[in-house]
Amino acid sequence: MQGRENSRGEREHQISFVTEQAPALRSAMERVFEARHEPGRMRSLFDRNYLPMVLFDNDRCYQDANRPARLLFRKSLEEMRSLRLEDLAPPGAIPEPEHVLDHLLEQGFMTGRYVMGFEDGSRLPIVFYTLAEALPGLNLSVFLPSEWSEQELLPAADDRHGKRLTDRELQVLKLAASGASGPEIARLLVISPTTVKSHFENVYRKLDAPDRASAVANALRLGLID
Repeated sequence: MQGRENSRGEREHQISFVTEQAPALRSAMERVFEARHEPGRMRSLFDRNYLPMVLFDNDRCYQDANRPARLLFRKSLEEMRSLRLEDLAPPGAIPEPEHVLDHLLEQGFMTGRYVMGFEDGSRLPIVFYTLAEALPGLNLSVFLPSEWSEQELLPAADDRHGKRLTDRELQVLKLAASGASGPEIARLLVISPTTVKSHFENVYRKLDAPDRASAVANALRLGLID
């Protein structure tokens, strides 16, 4: 019980830190944490997120990088897979990298500030969050430039949520939020259950949600429904 309380306390401290440093990172951090036991959801989040994300194994070798990360590093996925964590850091920035990994695996997560190094000698201060075992055998880091404003980090609303929801999609979503089932929604809107299913699939894609509950939660958070 004491261990759980300590873990919960560390989690709250972590959220507080990221909230103060970068709200955009906090949002990504919470979604990553919530998806930690769902590989399919985690993979979708990784591939579709607009913030840079990388996956690395317990030998500190990069195994994957989403498109924003590859653009930031100016490297292909094949090139990323030939590198270790310390290869993208200024000389001496990680004097004992194996100890850093041990700490991550023991604690389950790490968050803080860091300075990335590039081959041309340039450096980039970042704020990061790393979750151990986000996928089997893989740790996930999400990060963003610490000196960028939130407005620079957030894409336009239409880019964040795909194309705007249609009026019918909003109707379906509002009914789902009220507790209506698929067949009930079909009856209320005088459409077929197949059409309802199609509307939900479009909503999931546009709101980057894996299921109905998540879609409703995202829509409420974004103010699309009330």
